Amino acid sequence: MPSPSRCLTAGDAFTIVRDRAVHEPTACPAVGLELEWLSHHVDDAARRVTPAEIQLALAAAGAPLPCGGRVTIEPGGQVELSSRPFASVAELVDAVRTDLAVLRAALADAGIALCSTGLDRARPPERVVDQARYRAMEAYFDAAGVDGRTMMCNSASVQINVDVSGDRRDAWRAANIAARVLAETFNEPSPNRLDVWSRIDPSRTRLVPGRDPATAWATYALAARVMFVRTGDDECVPVLEPMTFAAWATRGHPLGWPDECDLLEHLTTLFPPVRPRGWFEIRTLDALDDDRWPRAVELAAALTCDGPERRALLRHGEAPAWA
Repeated sequence: MPSPSRCLTAGDAFTIVRDRAVHEPTACPAVGLELEWLSHHVDDAARRVTPAEIQLALAAAGAPLPCGGRVTIEPGGQVELSSRPFASVAELVDAVRTDLAVLRAALADAGIALCSTGLDRARPPERVVDQARYRAMEAYFDAAGVDGRTMMCNSASVQINVDVSGDRRDAWRAANIAARVLAETFNEPSPNRLDVWSRIDPSRTRLVPGRDPATAWATYALAARVMFVRTGDDECVPVLEPMTFAAWATRGHPLGWPDECDLLEHLTTLFPPVRPRGWFEIRTLDALDDDRWPRAVELAAALTCDGPERRALLRHGEAPAWA
């Protein structure tokens, strides 16, 4: 909830974002993974699965997932499995496969199927998660057309998280090249999920420009539009008139001034191809089947972590537009 008085300047916000963007480089980078799937009922592929149905299925399965994975439900009923970070790709893949087997069995017992495709082209986009954040997000996107709602409700992805390894500028450049290589290698033919993303508010979906990831991310975040403002009753009011976070921190809003919590939530509404979160989150992949997501993780780690594959990529790969 924003403060009634000014408590966070644009300079403060820049410093907070910059200092959180990139952890110190490590010689032993960890790798994490977020897998999403579209979901539907086995006996009716057109009917969306509700959060209550998924939660009931997981409760019936009993204990938490054996390798520590966390299950969340996205606005259109997509199911997401987020792993812990692991020291190697092999450990990560083994853990996710183990958790996924338990998750799939629990959902299958409830008559729920998971679909490994990046874009649902059959059903109209429909939100089944009724949270204030998603109501405001939907209203914000609807003001510009159907693509935002399609992204929220009818898309699914693989997100690969890799620690910063070696020189952070090299790692940043490599991660952005790798994001493009991964999309070209694994994604569905166009028109696909990334085509939908490309038509959404560019202030929060375009490439983050700049050689240094920390200052580039802070600049990008303050220049991005504010999507909503939380109020005292924990509602979210969509901000339909363009207002950047820097403008909010400088001039305020009728609902109040931003504080650090507002800033951190703003960061969660930004969706560039590579998002710095202390580590680098690569976000360009469609949902992938069980034969392909392990290969994608292996390639992402090889291209992003300091080593011969990354050095070759930086010598010969097509540089990001800002490089």
